[in-house]
Amino acid sequence: MSDPLSRWSLSLGRWSGTRVRVHLMLALFVGLSLLGAAIDPETSLRQTLVWQCLFLLALLLHELGHAAQARWLGEEPDDVNLAPFGNLTLPNPGDSHRPREALAIALFGPLVNLAVALSCGIALYLFGARMVLNPFGNPIDPKLSLGSGAPWIGDQPAPAFSAVWCIGWFGWLNLVLAVVNLIPAAPLDGGRALRAFLSSSTSATRDNMASLYVARAAAVLLFLLFLLRLFQGKTGSIALLCLAILVEMMVRFEARILEDGGYYEEGGLFGYDFSEGYTSLEAGAKVRPRRESALNRWRRRRSELRRQRRLAQEAAEEQRLDEVLDKLHRVGKAALTDEENRFLVRVSKRIKNKDRLRDP
Repeated sequence: MSDPLSRWSLSLGRWSGTRVRVHLMLALFVGLSLLGAAIDPETSLRQTLVWQCLFLLALLLHELGHAAQARWLGEEPDDVNLAPFGNLTLPNPGDSHRPREALAIALFGPLVNLAVALSCGIALYLFGARMVLNPFGNPIDPKLSLGSGAPWIGDQPAPAFSAVWCIGWFGWLNLVLAVVNLIPAAPLDGGRALRAFLSSSTSATRDNMASLYVARAAAVLLFLLFLLRLFQGKTGSIALLCLAILVEMMVRFEARILEDGGYYEEGGLFGYDFSEGYTSLEAGAKVRPRRESALNRWRRRRSELRRQRRLAQEAAEEQRLDEVLDKLHRVGKAALTDEENRFLVRVSKRIKNKDRLRDP
């Protein structure tokens, strides 16, 4: 199944062999923040621009943490689709790492952010200041719905653009990224870590369903927290709502992968087709055809289109594999480029993982 999220992202090419994209969500987040600061007389456009740059730096460190851990473990780094919280990609069992390595890679991004936040907190303490520890930020003015990650010196916020101000903002932004990504729901790192932990058992299908249930529960809790903060008039309400909606969307996407056979054999669960009921197991059984509704026809057509796109993608990859193997046979492994070597490693792991999922 192709990743529908990539349609709303801009490709930045390959960086050290890793495909990097910027999702529209990140561009909207940065653009709307700057636009709101330009319109609101109570908000400084220059300050917003500076903390946005610090935020992008924290996001870069987060993704570099994932990539560095993958390289250290000898694994291929995952493709990156940058969103306001990190990497926005659908789960792909064919590309998944081994459970232990996948767990370490997923957790290393938030750990990098926590380490940076701790370092900033220690540096602020040496300057006689304190970092904001509330992920929703401290309100600049109780009458405003603005949150600020600026550190405090005594009872006053640190002067804007000072060294203390920049360190405090940077530490708070890293703390927010770490806290958000530890939520056990896809596409956040906590969801990837949970899926890697559960996939170590023998039933991959059951484990993936368990991760869906946990993610949906997380979405409900985020929505309830949104309502609570909304009624209390506190900051961060809209961010919670957007995150709850995103998690619910990812649950539906992953459920659709299961529906389209992403985790099953072609032809249905365990190789049987139950579209006509359990009587399809009986030889020569006749089942009265049911009239298909318009909604079911639309969903079936969509599933067929997704299946065709997935088959086309697999065919293109098989053709590329044949070309690389032919080059390997003709001129030897030393003539292969770094990208071709990584391609062979990635495809071989994907084939092994598919075989592991299909074995009873």
